[in-house]
Amino acid sequence: MRLLAAMVQDIRFQFRHGFYYAYAILTILYIIVLRLLPGTMVYPALTLILFTDICTLGFFFIGAIVLLERGQNLTESLFITPLRLHEYLLAKILSFLFLATLSALLIMLGASIGGKDLMWFVFGAVFSALIYTLFGLIFAARARHVNDYFVKSLGAGLLISLPILAYVRLFDTPLFYLFPTRATLILLDVLGTDYALSEKLFSVASLLIWFLILGSWVYQRFNKYVRHPA
Repeated sequence: MRLLAAMVQDIRFQFRHGFYYAYAILTILYIIVLRLLPGTMVYPALTLILFTDICTLGFFFIGAIVLLERGQNLTESLFITPLRLHEYLLAKILSFLFLATLSALLIMLGASIGGKDLMWFVFGAVFSALIYTLFGLIFAARARHVNDYFVKSLGAGLLISLPILAYVRLFDTPLFYLFPTRATLILLDVLGTDYALSEKLFSVASLLIWFLILGSWVYQRFNKYVRHPA
């Protein structure tokens, strides 16, 4: 019940600060764009839209939300309640996953895009948003203000996005398979490209491993810098 209440509170917070309106506008615009594109360009455009915009917005928004709460001393009051740290973090993560995944599915449906690999696509959309949100939380834990957050996090955000170079055929290296974003690109692209089952399974396994690594890192940093600041 505490987790559900915290998640509802986060969704309300996102509504008040216009995040849902921003996603709604982008969703409508991208549906229009995709419906106007030639058929051969629709699937690659969908992949790029979700990877570079819809699923990465959490990376930028999550830092702003955490810093707003810290600026208003909300985190200090939260942690003297029965709410536990993992519940606080899960509420943040799940609320953003709901928003990003809903937007991704609405774009896909609105543009009349579908395919037999829908399950893989949804997994890719969820984990693309999840990975970027976790990276955002890692940097938000220690940032002093919004500018500090963006300065520290932007380089990391660009670094983990490098596999996009392989997707657009500018540069490729086997090292990109170590990046979680290589896996998300494969799964986001399954509706338009026939990937081998081994590639899909590798992508799922890679993302699950990265989730465990990043999730543990986020918890440790928030426990040190937010819950028990020096």
